[in-house]
Amino acid sequence: MKNKSPTTSRKKSSPARQKRSRGRPTDRGAVGRAAIITAASQLLENLPPHQVPNVVIARKAGVDPALVRYYFGNREELLMAVVEHLLATWAASHPPPDAPVAEQLSAHIADMFDFSCRVRSMQRLMIDGCAEAKSAAVRERVRELNAAAVHNYAQFLHPKGKNAESSTDPLFLHVAVIGLCEFFAAAQSMILPLAPKHLDEKELARRYETFIRKLVLDGLRSRLETPKRKIRAGA
Repeated sequence: MKNKSPTTSRKKSSPARQKRSRGRPTDRGAVGRAAIITAASQLLENLPPHQVPNVVIARKAGVDPALVRYYFGNREELLMAVVEHLLATWAASHPPPDAPVAEQLSAHIADMFDFSCRVRSMQRLMIDGCAEAKSAAVRERVRELNAAAVHNYAQFLHPKGKNAESSTDPLFLHVAVIGLCEFFAAAQSMILPLAPKHLDEKELARRYETFIRKLVLDGLRSRLETPKRKIRAGA
């Protein structure tokens, strides 16, 4: 096929490209919503939301910033989509083990710690970007995510729907595990100088993970293990 000059192409229409309005994707070559979420997730894993404006996300995704507005409407919806993407991706690659309750909880804490070290800005993203959002719908989605996590801890404490008496509140356990994991991940510049010089960052993290798993499990051991017999009141 012979090349045509600009003058010739005006006389005979070419089907090569479609004209589109600014910010609206076409069926051909559209980067799509998922690509923008992926780019935003990669940036927000280590940077707080205020350091990752939409224009930077668009640049990383290789799209016009108008596409971010087109797909998400506002920044709150984008950040919420990132949170849901990060959590869903992690959950899919870290299924709970088929094991006794104590081992399940131990694995869950290890996963929480690993996730906190990899996605260091997660709580900042949840709080600044979503929990304090103007959108009531976004705030409700954050509440539902956290309520599901609290319910998960309740299942650890009361497996198979048992209503055993317990002074351990699943909400407090949820908050405590987040705090144990998040602070270590966020405060490396303060913690590392305090560690013995022969411990590198990776070994220090490994020992801390072991420490918090034992701390939580030893504190809950009697409540996680099924009692051999019921003790009478006043015995």
